[in-house]
Amino acid sequence: MTWLAQEMGKTFDGLKLSLTRGSIKYNDIITLSKVLKMPPATFFQSPVIPYDTKITESLVGDQKAEYADLKSNLKNCKEMLTALKDQIKDKDKIISLLSK
Repeated sequence: MTWLAQEMGKTFDGLKLSLTRGSIKYNDIITLSKVLKMPPATFFQSPVIPYDTKITESLVGDQKAEYADLKSNLKNCKEMLTALKDQIKDKDKIISLLSK
């Protein structure tokens, strides 16, 4: 551990504290992996999940479906807005004809 601390440019106590408290910094993990010549993923318990998995495909599919739904709702709102504007124009024409 003393050798490792020296190679990392840290004090023995500083390295020990950061490891025991679980407060080691990202840069220290990178330095540690370089000194020990192993990938940083070695120090983590959870497996590394690649981006191209069915889980991410499912999430992307859900987002696409949600986007399509929102796009459809927006189109419907625009059509309703146009219809309401036409009704207002018609109402104004009727009022002007009745007031003559």
